[in-house]
Amino acid sequence: MTVADTGAAAGSKRRALTGAVLLDLAVSPLFAWDVFTDSLGRDLGVGHAVLAGVFSVGLAAFMLGVLAGGRAADRFAPRRLALVALAGTVLGLSGSAAASSVVVLFLTFGVLVGGSTGLGYATAVRVAGTVATGRGLALGLVVSAYAAGTAVLAPVASTLIDAVGRVGTFVVLAGALGVLLAVAAFLVPGAAPRSGPRREAGDGPTRPGGPVVVLWLAFGLGSAPALAAFAQAGNLAGDVAVVTLAVVLLNLGNFAGRLIAGPVSDRIGRRAALHANSALLVLACLPLALGASGPVALAALLLLGTQYGALSTLTPAATSDVVPPERFGTTYGLVFTAWGIAGLLAPVAAATLAPTLGYDRVYLAFLVVAAAAWGCVVVFAGMVRSRA
Repeated sequence: MTVADTGAAAGSKRRALTGAVLLDLAVSPLFAWDVFTDSLGRDLGVGHAVLAGVFSVGLAAFMLGVLAGGRAADRFAPRRLALVALAGTVLGLSGSAAASSVVVLFLTFGVLVGGSTGLGYATAVRVAGTVATGRGLALGLVVSAYAAGTAVLAPVASTLIDAVGRVGTFVVLAGALGVLLAVAAFLVPGAAPRSGPRREAGDGPTRPGGPVVVLWLAFGLGSAPALAAFAQAGNLAGDVAVVTLAVVLLNLGNFAGRLIAGPVSDRIGRRAALHANSALLVLACLPLALGASGPVALAALLLLGTQYGALSTLTPAATSDVVPPERFGTTYGLVFTAWGIAGLLAPVAAATLAPTLGYDRVYLAFLVVAAAAWGCVVVFAGMVRSRA
């Protein structure tokens, strides 16, 4: 390969990664939902419990969007899928602006925005997860952009609601995110992924089922304590007066973990990084299981957010290590369903059990979950080592 060819390939990779980063940045409105609930409750005359249902539907649609989007990303050009995500996101946000009932919100924000942003997320992760070199760094940049998008979008949306109201805010967001998604679509590859070589009989198993199943378990179990904490941050901090600080620390850790874990795993290896992540999960849960409050609890929440963010990067990176590029999107979509299940079950279980048991005993149970997640990492590392 000539110097010119090498430079062109590097430029193409940078362009694709820039597009993937912008794509994940733009498909992050789902987790800013809480910013809209007060205004929507007043406008539509519904309570927070009903509006929480819209978010739950959005979460389920996001998971299904990643599942279907991963499979689609293995077959279709990222640009085409980014344009579909653009259409669905803009239509969903515009429909939310025009919504006159909560039923419409279930369809527009829950189904359309949730599903379309899941498709966009899967497409961006597929672009980053199939680069030839520096895969951990690429995935770290892309998945951290999703967390950064929510962190930026939430205060911007809050300010817009005060200035132009709920309808105007959704319209502005539809326009701004539509433009950002259009730029992302222009930058990501316009060609469909190339299929891998056909396998012949006797070439060995076509699916690394064992490692993928164990990684699915590790992802779901390892995500559960943090997903519960995102819903109960103030109670875990021991003082509802510091709930905002607790949420900020969780999200700060989430962003930092996503950004740092990828390049670190490129350097020390994926197995070592997964073991370190498991140790961090146990360390984060321990003070909460002992009933810590105040600064110690806040420090634990920062560590828990960091662990969760790091796992969000390490999981697709580990998936890409055990499957061929032409199946990465489909396989990661399946692995991601573990996150969706944990996101639906862990917060509800914690909120249901805490009034009876207390949050310390809830996180004592999560320590057991953390140990089980670490056990899955041990099994996964052993399977990968035996294949090497």
